[in-house]
Amino acid sequence: MKISLQVTLYCASALYTYGQSPATQKVFIIKNHASGKSDTIKTGAFIKLWFWSDGKLKMEQPLTRTDFRRHTYYIESVLTGITDSCLIFPKRPPFIPVPIPVKMDSPGFDTVKFTNIRRIRPINKNVDAAAKGVAMLPIISFLPEYFSSSPGIWIMMPGMQLFNTYYGDVVFPYHSVNKENSKYSLYTGEIPADTMYYIQKRKMKSENDYEWEIERLERHDKMYNHVRREMADRLLDTYLSNKVISVTIGNTYIPGAYQTPEDVKTRISIAEKKFYFGIASENFISDRHRVGTEIQMNKTERYMAMLGSNGSHISASTGFILSNFSYFKWGLGGIYSKRYKASQWGKIRALDEEISKEQDETELGFLNGRRNSLRDLLAAEPRPYVMLGIGAVNTTLIKIKGSMGDIAAKDYSQKRLALEAGVGMFTRAGKRLTYDLSVKYVWTSKYDPYIGGLERYSGFRVQINFGYMMGPAFARYKRTLRQVGTNRDH
Repeated sequence: MKISLQVTLYCASALYTYGQSPATQKVFIIKNHASGKSDTIKTGAFIKLWFWSDGKLKMEQPLTRTDFRRHTYYIESVLTGITDSCLIFPKRPPFIPVPIPVKMDSPGFDTVKFTNIRRIRPINKNVDAAAKGVAMLPIISFLPEYFSSSPGIWIMMPGMQLFNTYYGDVVFPYHSVNKENSKYSLYTGEIPADTMYYIQKRKMKSENDYEWEIERLERHDKMYNHVRREMADRLLDTYLSNKVISVTIGNTYIPGAYQTPEDVKTRISIAEKKFYFGIASENFISDRHRVGTEIQMNKTERYMAMLGSNGSHISASTGFILSNFSYFKWGLGGIYSKRYKASQWGKIRALDEEISKEQDETELGFLNGRRNSLRDLLAAEPRPYVMLGIGAVNTTLIKIKGSMGDIAAKDYSQKRLALEAGVGMFTRAGKRLTYDLSVKYVWTSKYDPYIGGLERYSGFRVQINFGYMMGPAFARYKRTLRQVGTNRDH
């Protein structure tokens, strides 16, 4: 009965909210007064927030988010509803570590007033998980074996959870609100309930007389082309939550100051500049900034000698250097001036007007080609960035010796902590292809003992990434066009 009453009341409030204007839905807005930009948050978004309560509340909170003063409380959940004064979330179920028969209360809702919110942040769960995963990679590489089994794992697991929690707060900082000099404010607003794109109709004779006289299929084709063009434009400017999978190639240049005498054990030198290749995965945590991880390998030179009077003994060496980094790229914005971009957009809008009026198929194709080239040029704006990363360099050299019937191999492997920092330039060719050129300096701790003729594998790297972009924006683009296309005969 209790749950039925709650659902009835919630549905009644929703009907009251939307019944007055069935074509709109209420949204939650976080406005940044410094930049003038706003985050529009719809029902179903994932939000985390801290709020204040004058009295004590009975709420289930994660241990890493507990305020022992019992006056501030934490919510990390999907936004269920929005009213003029508060946000609605589903209640967290109580934590029960073992399946014991305990009577459970009916599920309900938590309401948080706008005026009680102290810090808030909307977040994409997939991007948050990717950022935390990138941070964990170098740490796991250096964890002692003690923490991979009991009892060390019982210390490591909660420690990693604490690190993940507070690392996420650094990468995705909260917006402080309802405090003196807060630069963020909370509002509500309304947007069309159906977010489908629509064609802008020309006014004919009067204020309310629109272009409804055209044929139905012609109107649909016109609307479909409009939707495709508008969504393609937005896709070229969208980066948030997208992922880039890249093939990387480059060269490492090691200064002579780090060279040592010849390695008499392996007879291999790793001091010369080396070509390397690998793969990288990056996630955009904003339209400018990225976190990523990369793995690269370069093969060392080989050495082989035949010993003995009849060449029955063999002495050979080979090896490779494998490096992996997790990094953060801080975007500095594009290099095009506002005046240049405004001029290009002016040309694009003028072409849009010509396209809407053109009837000849050949001329229409020519106009669309000119528009696409101008739009792709804007999307290809070079975007400089600075980067900082942490990881490891694994140097493996193998010595092989013996006779044909008795060959032995000895492994000279060392893993060293590595840091990298540098600058780069990112650009986009069309919707999905990307190029990323970077120059960085890699620092590693010293080898002990020295191997391959080096005391440390530190030096400059020139690298280029050839990438392929994917993400939710591309799926939304395809889904919307498919929906529009299926409605052609209706």
